[in-house]
This record gives sequence, C-alpha cells and structure tokens, in this order.
Amino acid sequence: LMGRKKNKQPVLKPWCWYCEREFEDEKILLTHQKARHFKCHVCTKRLSTASGMVIHVAQVHKENITSVPNALPGRDSPNIEIFGSQGIPEDDAADYERRMSEKLGDPAAKRSRPPPMQSSGGGGGGGGSNMVVSALILI
Repeated sequence: LMGRKKNKQPVLKPWCWYCEREFEDEKILLTHQKARHFKCHVCTKRLSTASGMVIHVAQVHKENITSVPNALPGRDSPNIEIFGSQGIPEDDAADYERRMSEKLGDPAAKRSRPPPMQSSGGGGGGGGSNMVVSALILI
C-alpha cells in the first residue's frame, strides 16, 4: 500500500522579511540583505545581520542605528535577528504564505483566512500589537 498523497502546495521562493521581495534562491537573498538592509551608511561595509550592522556602526563610527534601512513600515527593527529566510517571525511567515497562496490561486488559503486585523478606514485601531509581542519574545 502506498501512503496518502499530500496536497501539493506551491513552493514559495525565499523572500526578504524587510521588504518582501522574492528571490530565486537563499544565496541571492543573503546578498540582497547585505547590500540593501545591512550596509553601513558611513563606510558602505556590508554586514551579515542587522545586529552586526548596529554593532559595527556603534564601535567603528560611534553612532547609533535605530532602524534597518529600506525596510517596510514595522519591519525595520534591528532587534529581530534575520539571516536570509531564518528568524522570520512565525506570524509574518504564515501571513506571507497565505497571501502568496491566494495570489497563486490556492482555494484552501481563501477558506482559512483569519479576520482582517484593521479596517481600511484608518482610526488607528489594532494592527501594531503583533509587532510588540514579537519584539518582546525576541529581545
């Protein structure tokens, strides 16, 4: 007897947590992060992680870095340790996968959609709370 076939899910390409760009492979993603998000603004040295960049700038140039450059709003924390695809907060990874599956036409993704976090009418309700929880866990 053969095992049951699992539903084939579309394979997601590696993607950058900071800007949500997709890449063909992990190596290109790492190169992108070094060039776009972890580059020293003073001497253009490329670091491997945001914390590496923060430490470099503090020690070598005596400056403080408070945000990761070229990142989406809410994704610019230098305190979250991201290296390529590793370290992406689970909620963000699940949300990204759901959105990509919907885009690729997977009907299962539409059925299991969680309720929207905030209305498009502004008002400042909800939305930012997940980030705070993630930051507290990771600090």
